[in-house]
Amino acid sequence: MPSPITHRLPGDRRIAGVVLAAGASRRLGTPKQLLRDADGRTLVMRAAQQLLDAGCAPVLVVTGAERAAIEAEIAPLPISVCYNAEWGEGMGGSIRCAVTWLSAWVASTGSARDALLVVACDMPSVDHAHVEALVFASADGTRRVASNYHDGAGRPIRGIPALLPSEDWPALLGLSGDRGARDLFVSPDTLTVFLRHGHFDLDTPADVARWRSDDSPQPHLPCP
Repeated sequence: MPSPITHRLPGDRRIAGVVLAAGASRRLGTPKQLLRDADGRTLVMRAAQQLLDAGCAPVLVVTGAERAAIEAEIAPLPISVCYNAEWGEGMGGSIRCAVTWLSAWVASTGSARDALLVVACDMPSVDHAHVEALVFASADGTRRVASNYHDGAGRPIRGIPALLPSEDWPALLGLSGDRGARDLFVSPDTLTVFLRHGHFDLDTPADVARWRSDDSPQPHLPCP
């Protein structure tokens, strides 16, 4: 188990960061985690760096399919890796895997965490400012905060990136399937931060082409 990273957040709160990077990208046909942005960074590196920049500690990347390639890519960063052997189960299983790892980390290091901040690799509209806004809205990790956006049909959605206080962790250990923590997010005590173009992710070659085009939701990110 790695030594605790010494980043601290405002108010001396301690928030762990989790990057979900276990999916097989079947519809895309290539690992979306390894797509590169305009700065040449892979999306998994970009997501992990956002959490490091926000002061999250530890930062944990959950791998699954394409495990070797993704773990080799993130090796230079001061982060930890958790392999989800049941990655095919979906997001719920990966969050459960992360909370299991973090619970063991807390027990072995004696470094309690106040919350965890969960992000995905395939949401190009997420930037450092949005991650910081989630942390700020959480009152130093004491409140649950989800991202709020609309799907392609204009219906409201609450989802990741999201910050979940440690009081939620027992419920996260019971997650399964691909719903993630949606049942928690719809609770009336969940705060939200709006994420423009939050519904846009990189599931298909058409999505990637749109991301790289001039009319992408993030025109400053297209790859050359």
